[in-house]
Amino acid sequence: MPGQTLASDHPKLIYFAERRAAMDAAAFRARWRQHARLGMSMPRWRNIQRYAHCDAISIPDSLLPIDWCDGVGIIWYRDEARRLNHVTDNSAAPVMKQDEAEAFARPVREVALLADEFILQSCAAAPRKLFLRIWRKPTLALTEFRSWWLTEAGPELWRRLGEVKTVQGYIQNHARLADSEYAPPPLCDCVDEIACADVAACESVLRQAIDELRGFDDHVSAWKAIWTTETVLHDAR
Repeated sequence: MPGQTLASDHPKLIYFAERRAAMDAAAFRARWRQHARLGMSMPRWRNIQRYAHCDAISIPDSLLPIDWCDGVGIIWYRDEARRLNHVTDNSAAPVMKQDEAEAFARPVREVALLADEFILQSCAAAPRKLFLRIWRKPTLALTEFRSWWLTEAGPELWRRLGEVKTVQGYIQNHARLADSEYAPPPLCDCVDEIACADVAACESVLRQAIDELRGFDDHVSAWKAIWTTETVLHDAR
């Protein structure tokens, strides 16, 4: 059952990684980890609390609309002041941008979303993590959509998902209104994270819950899903 939603103090950067055409999935995974090690070796990494790579996986006959990418990267900053320190520290920029060009099809800043994290239920370690990208109706202000998705839709989705014993967490990541470093919407307006052990059960409940969610068609223009396996690369909590 839903409890109190916790607004996190840790700003979060989420990016949807795409490999260069010359790489297969295994080669990209290794190259992505190499890129991560380079980033974590830089002095500015002291501003980061946690970092994870979520490698995309294929789910045959999925009940959800799939938005394919090669993986989802998640960076938790220690706090807002440390985030600003991180993005204004240009000492690593030349090296990191060159390495991005060798690793990814597009620069991280073009596929990234700076978000505020709201925890309905902390995501425990689980075999699978589902990301839902949500786009609002263009007639709605971002603040109006955020309020509805967070206070009405989210609690109802978690009420349904929480009844599935294999679902182990649900977090909403709402797009910042603006940021000087990373792209604001329309990349998307929210990214939900759902940790689970049983893909089929999670999909079935989630699909039905969204189909029956009151006000969904009035607020949401599109939604896409990405199934992943998560690897935590840095955790300073």
